[in-house]
Amino acid sequence: MIVEKYSKALIQALNEEELVEVYEAVAKIALISKDPKFILLIKSPLISIEDKVKILSELADCKNPKFINFMRIVLENKRVDILKDIHKRLYAKVSEIKNTYAGFVEGKISDETLKALEEKLAKKFNATIKLYLKEKDLNGIKVFVDVLNVEFALVEERIKQDIISQILKAI
Repeated sequence: MIVEKYSKALIQALNEEELVEVYEAVAKIALISKDPKFILLIKSPLISIEDKVKILSELADCKNPKFINFMRIVLENKRVDILKDIHKRLYAKVSEIKNTYAGFVEGKISDETLKALEEKLAKKFNATIKLYLKEKDLNGIKVFVDVLNVEFALVEERIKQDIISQILKAI
């Protein structure tokens, strides 16, 4: 609920160009926020909010006044923990605006098959889809595109069972 309020307010304050810029800045901070030392620094009562905002602005390499103001509000309200979730919401919005989505494939497939999957999904969703391969030792593949809520699996055993059931139906 809180994440939704902050994300919505930020998105409404930005135009499309600014949204991409701020998304990239928030992405950098979300990545850095995994470090416990960073969290200690940002939550430290010994450092002023203005200094923290300056540090975040420099780390994110973003001088956008709306971003700086947003970071100030997040810090004043002690909501640094929600930056990762805000990053996810901004990612979804930027993906929607650019009509470009990323996902990943688990399993072992060739580059040609990966490209074919991208093309099929792109055609189905009328969008640009970029898939990244995470090689895993599976008897098949699993495909995930989070923002579009797409998840499917092609498992060797299931394909064999489907073929057998089709043959039995034909008999």
